[in-house]
Amino acid sequence: MAKTTAKIDNAAAGYFAAIQNAFETLQTKIEVPAAACDYVKRGASTAQTQAETAHQGAAKFTDGAEKLATSFVGGYANFTRSLLDMTLANVQHTLLTVEKVAGAQSLNEAVQHQADFVRESLNANVERATNAADTAKSAFTDSAKTVQAELSNIYSFGQKAA
Repeated sequence: MAKTTAKIDNAAAGYFAAIQNAFETLQTKIEVPAAACDYVKRGASTAQTQAETAHQGAAKFTDGAEKLATSFVGGYANFTRSLLDMTLANVQHTLLTVEKVAGAQSLNEAVQHQADFVRESLNANVERATNAADTAKSAFTDSAKTVQAELSNIYSFGQKAA
């Protein structure tokens, strides 16, 4: 049985050696045409260019999203800051009036301080509300411009990619 196994092994080795020899011979005789090489190179170059373009578009989109978020957050922060400033000014004015009323020598003087407080508060609050509205309008306008510009960039990138 050992002789039979050796014969099979020798036959298999000879068979595989013949196949290997045939492949080596075939490889040395096959030449890849220059046009095929050029075609593959052009395809790789085009793919690289498209990958770079996609990367640039994605980077632009990310920058735009950052600008948009910053614009919204900045506008909200400015509006909130102006509301806080209004609140502080109103509290300070109220406390000042309380001190004046407490120090009044007569009822007429106390009523006069109260009337002055109402008039001054009304004028100041109208001015503060107008300023807050102008700030909100400006922030909204800037945000809308940013949104429009970024959507335009996204749309133009989509058109280029297609």
